[in-house]
Amino acid sequence: MVRGTGPMNKSWQDLRVLIAGCGSIGRRHAEVLHGLGVRDLLACDPAPEQLAGLISGTPSVAACASFEEGLERRPDAVYILSPTRLHIPMAKQAMQAGAHVFMEKPLSDTMEGVDEFERFADEAGKAVMVGLCFRFHAGIVQAKKWVEQGRIGRVVSVRAMMGEHFPDIRPDYKSTYYAKYSGAFELMHDLDLAIWFAGQSVKQVHAVYGSFSDIGIEAPDVAELLLAFEDRCTATVHLDFFQAPRRRQLEIIGTSGTIIVQFGSWEHCIVSCGTRGSDSWEHVQLDTDRNDMFRDESRHFLQAIAGGSPVQCGISGARKSLEVIQEAYLTQKK
Repeated sequence: MVRGTGPMNKSWQDLRVLIAGCGSIGRRHAEVLHGLGVRDLLACDPAPEQLAGLISGTPSVAACASFEEGLERRPDAVYILSPTRLHIPMAKQAMQAGAHVFMEKPLSDTMEGVDEFERFADEAGKAVMVGLCFRFHAGIVQAKKWVEQGRIGRVVSVRAMMGEHFPDIRPDYKSTYYAKYSGAFELMHDLDLAIWFAGQSVKQVHAVYGSFSDIGIEAPDVAELLLAFEDRCTATVHLDFFQAPRRRQLEIIGTSGTIIVQFGSWEHCIVSCGTRGSDSWEHVQLDTDRNDMFRDESRHFLQAIAGGSPVQCGISGARKSLEVIQEAYLTQKK
């Protein structure tokens, strides 16, 4: 948890929010914020066509010619939705202008500068939240509740798997930065969830990754990670950018039971729990919408900064998955 400054003299729906980056994720956040009733929305993007696309989709958003112009409008919060390499420098600019920061995952593309950034945010007294939205997914929330209730005992192993066909998701995928330097590691939500459910520090990382499929990108299109934690717990994480149809599953295996979350579809999720001594599984079926977790995430962030309360998914939590990815790069090079 990260605590921001004291309570503001306005409700969270009256906060001024600058959306910096108007690609697909920027358009989604604009739609979500507008739907939540946030009344004062600004947007900027260095690509005029991207900015125009967001404004046409959400006409209530006011356009700014540049990031600097947007900051001059004194936003209470800035959503950093730019390419990963720009997250930290843009977040610093926003905090220097007096704003709290929501930044999309991952925190950065390298650990270089992260320590200094964490100190900078602490000294600025501003809240920084990273968009690890799957922690707000209804299926994950249910699984976390069961774990915290002790339904499966102590967590011993976590298995996370995510795969989707990049060319189907982004027909222009070869022109994206994903294709050049991050690849399947962009799917790090599942790595974050594995670490989050383990609930302890990673002490060892083993990795195999590379461009192994036929989609033709420079960056890894598959990554296999094996993690060892400090106290009798492991995790395996599979990420790929070529699997079809899309599939996502999380298994949390404990000393007295297992929880399985299956949510390959945005509209449907099944959370199952089986415990030692029982021959049957308990299943919870959930109807979901893709924007549900984004709504809950933004509502939490804005209510927290308006009320001066802690935000979830701060820098200290978000850096854990980035540290694993950096270690994965190092281990394969040895």
